[in-house]
Amino acid sequence: MSLLKALFGPSRDEIWRQLSGDVGGQFHEGGLLTQSAVQARTDDWIITLDTYTQSTGNTHQTFTRLRAPYFNPEGFRFEIYRAGLFSELGKALGMEDIEVGHTRFDRDFVIKSNAARRVRRLFDNRKIRHLIDAQPKIHLSVKGHDGLFGKFPAGVDELHFRSTGTIKDLAQLRTLFDLFAEVLQQVCHEGKEYEDDVRIHIRRLRAPAGRIKDKYILWEGDGPRRDAAAALGRLGDPAAVPALASVLGDEDPLLAARAIEALARIQDRTAAGPLIRLLGDRREADGARVGDRVADALRNLGEGELVDIVAGAFGGDFGRLKAYDGEYRAQVIEALGEALEGVSGTHAANALAEINAVEALPRLREVLRSTGARNPTGQAISSAIKELEARAALPRAAAAADVEVDTLPRSAEPL
Repeated sequence: MSLLKALFGPSRDEIWRQLSGDVGGQFHEGGLLTQSAVQARTDDWIITLDTYTQSTGNTHQTFTRLRAPYFNPEGFRFEIYRAGLFSELGKALGMEDIEVGHTRFDRDFVIKSNAARRVRRLFDNRKIRHLIDAQPKIHLSVKGHDGLFGKFPAGVDELHFRSTGTIKDLAQLRTLFDLFAEVLQQVCHEGKEYEDDVRIHIRRLRAPAGRIKDKYILWEGDGPRRDAAAALGRLGDPAAVPALASVLGDEDPLLAARAIEALARIQDRTAAGPLIRLLGDRREADGARVGDRVADALRNLGEGELVDIVAGAFGGDFGRLKAYDGEYRAQVIEALGEALEGVSGTHAANALAEINAVEALPRLREVLRSTGARNPTGQAISSAIKELEARAALPRAAAAADVEVDTLPRSAEPL
């Protein structure tokens, strides 16, 4: 054993490396310009442990911190620290001192929040109170990142812990990771098993996409959203249809694919309209086109005939499309508009002209501006625009309601 180790015990990196194994995480060794860190995933979140240094003049102070970004659309804020350690920082954030109804806990800690009832529910959790009480020094809060220079997506904030110095107590570090996992479960999933909770999965689905990256990836939104869509399909509750329909056009094709599969499993007819719009979507997801997945889902909903009509139009057969007068005309026109930039673009443009879809003119003009009129598709779009513009310029026939009844000739009354 080295003299330094005998005097000061194991190094931070040795302890943190062991911690990473204990919490099922990953140890990131620091370098010349970076600090060592430990990261562990728990459900939808990534907990990151590291250190940072603040400098004021000739004074340098090192802090240990844990961070975990999470979706917080309600803007819930809280801050807790041992009584007497900090000034009343929360008042500038619109937070007030709150007693949570546990006498000793209220005596030992200062608690601030912008939502009194919710923070009381949070600290009603006995395990959370115990884990906080186990910390010799604690400053735990929710930090907002919604300023002009914030790096976080809208609605994402950060659960944040800091303490002066470098923490090398392995047991304390384990309890901090346990504390973060428990608090995140409480504030995001209300502390309950959420696998079969439709409302919580809808909330997960509505979280932003993308990722937050500093030195390491701190948060990822795509995986939990895909998982939520699959769970909603498994649960089969029609209440999830609007939320699933809202992500069908998402930039993440895998999320769109999961939402399509979920809607097919739920088998609620209100999903047909949103699905029809995507029949012309040619994005790939898991080896299949989004439009093909939509076609299968619509057949599952009893709309196989309409799928065949639109597929025929994509192939240049407009007869059945011209005869169609069902409730989904607007959605069919959107599907044809979506197909204008694909291999069926020429047929889609001709189909829109054949069914006199003057409402598609904005979409046709938009595609023509990006593609030009030199290729066959561009020429078909240009021709469709001219034909539909001419039709739009025709005088509208008077409707029956436009004619004054009193001006109509009357039959002679019998003498």
